[in-house]
Amino acid sequence: MNIQEFWAIIEKVKKKEEPEEAIKRLFKKLAPEELISYQKHFDSLFEQAYQWNLWGAAFIIEGGCSDDGFTDFRYGLISKGRTIFENSVVNPDTLANFDFEDGISNELFGYSALEIYEEKTGNEMPRDETTQTDDPVGEEWDFDDEAENAKRLPQLWAKYGN
Repeated sequence: MNIQEFWAIIEKVKKKEEPEEAIKRLFKKLAPEELISYQKHFDSLFEQAYQWNLWGAAFIIEGGCSDDGFTDFRYGLISKGRTIFENSVVNPDTLANFDFEDGISNELFGYSALEIYEEKTGNEMPRDETTQTDDPVGEEWDFDDEAENAKRLPQLWAKYGN
């Protein structure tokens, strides 16, 4: 599976009420090798989104964001599709252009391929070791500092901030 095929799968489910369930239905039609390939792309994008600016965006949109919450946010960000994902990785403030009334986080979306692979094979999916650094990329700041949030992510702060 190449990256275009990966994103084509996401595009089919991104607007569904429960994308994590819709994608599982698609995964049931794929061979285990295709699920492994999908997961490699997913993991790579997940690591790419490990950025302080995106964590700040998650904090503002979600009304707070722990490290586990940021994991769920990145899963959900991938589920929103290629355009939203790629634009937000370059400039998280672009997330203000969309309505995320219910937030972005989606923990279950991150496990969907793993669950179907195990269901199909009876084994855990083999995965490459992570290349994710211990700390997010970019400059850290105090997300509780409203002035700093407004300075770094002005559109998101105007839309979701206090």
